[in-house]
Amino acid sequence: MGEHLVCNQGVGGSTPLRSTLAQGIAKKKRYEEYDFLGVPAGMGVYGIHKYPAMLHFKLVSALIDEFSEEGDVVYDPFCGSGTTLNVAIRKGRHAIGTDINPVALLIARVRSYYGLDPRGALRDLIRVWDSLEPDVPEVKNLTYWFKKDTIRDLGKLRRFLLSLPASREREMLLVAFSQTVRDVSLTRKGEFKRYRMPQRSVENFNPDVLKVFVNTVKDYTLRLRTFGRPRASMRLYLHDVRYSLPFSEKVDLVITSPPYGDSRTTVAYGDFFSFSLEWMRGLIDVPEVNIDRRSLGGVVANETDNLQALPSFPTLRGTLFSIAKKDKKRAMEVASFYHDLFKSVFNIGSQVSEGGTVCFVVGNRTVKGTIVPMDEIVKEMFEYLGFKHMETRVRRITNKRMPSKNSPSNVRGKVGNTMHEEYIVIFRKP
Repeated sequence: MGEHLVCNQGVGGSTPLRSTLAQGIAKKKRYEEYDFLGVPAGMGVYGIHKYPAMLHFKLVSALIDEFSEEGDVVYDPFCGSGTTLNVAIRKGRHAIGTDINPVALLIARVRSYYGLDPRGALRDLIRVWDSLEPDVPEVKNLTYWFKKDTIRDLGKLRRFLLSLPASREREMLLVAFSQTVRDVSLTRKGEFKRYRMPQRSVENFNPDVLKVFVNTVKDYTLRLRTFGRPRASMRLYLHDVRYSLPFSEKVDLVITSPPYGDSRTTVAYGDFFSFSLEWMRGLIDVPEVNIDRRSLGGVVANETDNLQALPSFPTLRGTLFSIAKKDKKRAMEVASFYHDLFKSVFNIGSQVSEGGTVCFVVGNRTVKGTIVPMDEIVKEMFEYLGFKHMETRVRRITNKRMPSKNSPSNVRGKVGNTMHEEYIVIFRKP
């Protein structure tokens, strides 16, 4: 497998970043048409349930048009709420998605439906509302995050949902329930991580749980009714792509946006969905609530661990060396993330058909004052596996639901600006 990363001499070596990065500049091109100014990423079915850092459906649409034909198989290994998949099936491409988050997969599936009519279920809910006995699951710090009346009413909603038979309408109600749980919680709105409202806001916050839920269901119903019908099939798997993929056929096109780094200092998917996963246990199969620990880099390796099996990608090596000079522990955290990412890239690449295309949409974050050029690192990973780098396209992030600040140093209260550009790194398998 070539030269390996030697971890017992600090993390990485002294490879200069400047010379390594210069090799990729020639194939980077600014694509202003990918900015989609004034077009929200959450239009139509893509507004069913809020979701952090969602791919823009227009970007996905353009890539599918360029790199696939009707009847092809499109795969998103980190499919999240299913933007890639739902664009694909409405363009006549078969879609396969994998993700470790069961709520995300449920959202992706519901976004694929057409013309659902939950009015009967809503009428039944309103009719029996007063007689429902709350069913409240185990939720960590329940009374800190929810008011007493809110807990009662969410429990009543849960009791009603438990009584419904399996159906597409029930799945849409479950997605609406997930969004309602977050909307009526005492978290500050517009945040990814869980931060409680200031006490004054808590005192004035008295949500009508039933009203919030009913309005959410009506909104989702309208979005599904006014969007295009799917024209091809979709398959979803609850799966960690660090391990062998759960399907056997080759795929013609991969479009995905993997995590940009460990969830603690980028987008905290686990925090964002923790309420949903806790409240929905028993309504859907929830194998584990702690998604962040199962995410890429969720478990930090030590210097004697299997990081030595990671090939010595020059850009990654130089980046880790730069970070390690300031903070060796943070360098190991970054190394652990990229170790997990390479395992995923290896499995994804093995499933791509000859002549197939891979589009990785990534961002370059900053750790300890060092820019981590993920686009170049991903390029080196795929080239190591024999893929040909075609081009890297650059777009401004104007619509993506991301925090304006993050914690690159992982120090409480110390924040910095997040990335403002995305890189679409495009490969062809010979």
